[in-house]
Amino acid sequence: MINLETHPETGHLRPYISKGDYVYRSLKQKIVNGHLERNKIHTIVEIAENLGVSRTPVGEAVKILASQNFIILTPGVGFKIKELSIADIHETLLITGALEEVMLRKIVKDGTPPTEKLKEALKKSREAVENHTPNLYTEASANFHRALFEMSGLPRVTEILNENVLAHEIFYIEGANRFPHLINQLIVDHAGIVSLIENREYNRITETIDLHVENCVRILSKVIKD
Repeated sequence: MINLETHPETGHLRPYISKGDYVYRSLKQKIVNGHLERNKIHTIVEIAENLGVSRTPVGEAVKILASQNFIILTPGVGFKIKELSIADIHETLLITGALEEVMLRKIVKDGTPPTEKLKEALKKSREAVENHTPNLYTEASANFHRALFEMSGLPRVTEILNENVLAHEIFYIEGANRFPHLINQLIVDHAGIVSLIENREYNRITETIDLHVENCVRILSKVIKD
């Protein structure tokens, strides 16, 4: 939750991040960047000491990260970074693809909504790959999907999809770092989705989503294998 505080010098109100949000963002960034060992059990006490906070916000952040499949909780002990298998990734992407297909069908049936947010995310995705900034690519790609989810007006489906998008973030960052040519194909897929929406090509939805899922599985599988 972002609240307001008074700036000590100007006296103006400014946003600040709660301790819980700070710990969540810090931990997530450490996981995504590979700064937390994968074959180790991390304790809440250890994380609290490293971040200079109490155990309460760490416990809250850990629960959120566990719900998003970033980590696996070991009650009374701590947590480990989640390792996904190719089978896990394939199953998750099949579910995600099916739900995105439902969303696209609703979006196209309801009319032709503005696609500016999608196009802006696409632009930033291309720039990130060209500039070799994998973290920024992943952020732009996530923003593309969130903008797409928002257009559907299906909050329950959006909630499920947001969790799935976050679950693979670390692997997409690695993919953007090591296999930018494959990431470019995902950007092409996203451009195809924008075109599909603008032209209301209802009959191309299944084909477009199936291809995108296939390409996502290909790059994430390569990251895990190699």
